[in-house]
Amino acid sequence: MTGPLGYLAARSTRNRLLRQLRRLRTPRYAVALVLGLAYLWYIGGLQRPGPGAARVSAGTVELLAAAGVTTVLLWTWIFGADRRALAFSRAEVTWLFPAPLTRRQLIQYKLFRGQFVILINVLLWTFLLPGRWAGAEGWRRAGAIWILITTLALHRLGVALLRSSLLEHGAAAMRARAATLAIAGVAVAAALFDAATAVPALQSAWDLGPKELLLALRDMSLRPVPAALLLPGRLLVRPMLAHDWAEWGRTLLPAAAILAAHYVWVVRSDAAFEESAAAAALARQRTGRHRARAPRFTARPVPRLSPAGWPGGALLWKNLAALMRTGRARGAVFGYLAVGVVVALLSAVGVSRPLLEAAGWMAAMWAAFMLVLGPQWVTNDLRADLSRLALLRSYPLRGSTVVGAETAGSTAVLTAMQLGLVGIAYIAFWGGEVRDPSPELRTAALAAAVVLLPAINFLAMLIQNGAALLLPAWVRVGPDRPIGVEALGHNMLVMSGFVVILAALLAAPAAVAGAVFFGLEPVSGWWAGVPAAAAALVVTGLESQVLLARLGRVFEETDPSSVPAVESR
Repeated sequence: MTGPLGYLAARSTRNRLLRQLRRLRTPRYAVALVLGLAYLWYIGGLQRPGPGAARVSAGTVELLAAAGVTTVLLWTWIFGADRRALAFSRAEVTWLFPAPLTRRQLIQYKLFRGQFVILINVLLWTFLLPGRWAGAEGWRRAGAIWILITTLALHRLGVALLRSSLLEHGAAAMRARAATLAIAGVAVAAALFDAATAVPALQSAWDLGPKELLLALRDMSLRPVPAALLLPGRLLVRPMLAHDWAEWGRTLLPAAAILAAHYVWVVRSDAAFEESAAAAALARQRTGRHRARAPRFTARPVPRLSPAGWPGGALLWKNLAALMRTGRARGAVFGYLAVGVVVALLSAVGVSRPLLEAAGWMAAMWAAFMLVLGPQWVTNDLRADLSRLALLRSYPLRGSTVVGAETAGSTAVLTAMQLGLVGIAYIAFWGGEVRDPSPELRTAALAAAVVLLPAINFLAMLIQNGAALLLPAWVRVGPDRPIGVEALGHNMLVMSGFVVILAALLAAPAAVAGAVFFGLEPVSGWWAGVPAAAAALVVTGLESQVLLARLGRVFEETDPSSVPAVESR
């Protein structure tokens, strides 16, 4: 890109790099960067094959990589995509939108600006991708990864523009893309039918072992419908498997063609819809049937807030309402419902028992992982609102009330996610007729999870919010989630401290629960876990009360000027 927009993009990238370098003067960013680089170096060293390491066959790597790429593409179509790649800053909206620039020039400028993040990811994946998985080396691997990541980014953006255009132009857009949507519907129906016919063979291969399952999946991928679905993914990953320049050049041409097609799709995404809308407007003018329509209200509805009740409930309602109006929350709900319905249907029919057992263990493990990872992912609490500390301090509420209400919002979201996973695991184990753990143990664990998870999550969220209050310079505030090596190191630092503090606080509840359980287990069996969970709940509640009172006083004494401002992008 040349001209004024090219100059603006180049200077913006330069200033961004300089700002990142100036951050290293502060200990927080310097320590985070060192930790992130050390972790990447360690992981990269582990990925390097040793002298006697076995090399994975190119066909297996291509199949697995193509399946992963296809899954990402289908996920984008099913659950939607956002338009953050084209999110213009306030300064860009103020100065570029009134300028004599076309829509295509603005999109090209923003896509060019996005290459900075893509190139960083290319460097990381080029270093991390092991040689036994990718045949291409050096610049060939970097070029192949760049094409793959750029194509995926353009695909997400194209889907987002298509969905927004369909919503904006309504019936005209549906008519303009009727053929495309019909072809997509037929392809989805054919894929579902073909997958249903392949389930018995996959189930038999599952019983024989992982190697046989992989061979069955490879045979299934050669069937017409799966082969057609996997073809774009195969074409995109083949350049990474090339062993020489000649093979790399041959495989690069189809991948580059897919990239070019996506670029044209994104740049010209709205042309057909605008023409259809203009045609519809002309038809209404000719017939004289112009009906006034009320402007569309795009905000998603949320439950009304009662005018009377607990004062902190207003903050809790605000945090939950803000989360409900995001596309990410809606996608998570749809994902949970889809997985739950599929698992319930498979359990009711009584087929694919090994698959149900695997799904149950996967859901149970993720529910356990979220005890540690969830408090860092769910941040609709003080970590998002601390930049507005002056406003929060102006409310006629106690500090403990504000901290408790803010913490309750993220606790409710995290608990709902965990209970959803636990419920999916319970249904999957029931349908898979799993005997170990026993049904009694699973039911007792489910009851204990319902009792204990809210208290444990509230305590964990108090730790995260307490860190934001006590160490505001070391905790990120605001809704944005930075990415990169520095963010990786910062997450490792926060995670380490969080795990140590949470383990120390849970030691007393675990000791009390263990004493109650082993005292009642000879009489009531695994059901002794319920009173043990209740005892742990009492101790955890006492710890939370003490910690909440302390953090409330800290909140009341914190100077708003001590909280670092949220950096605008």
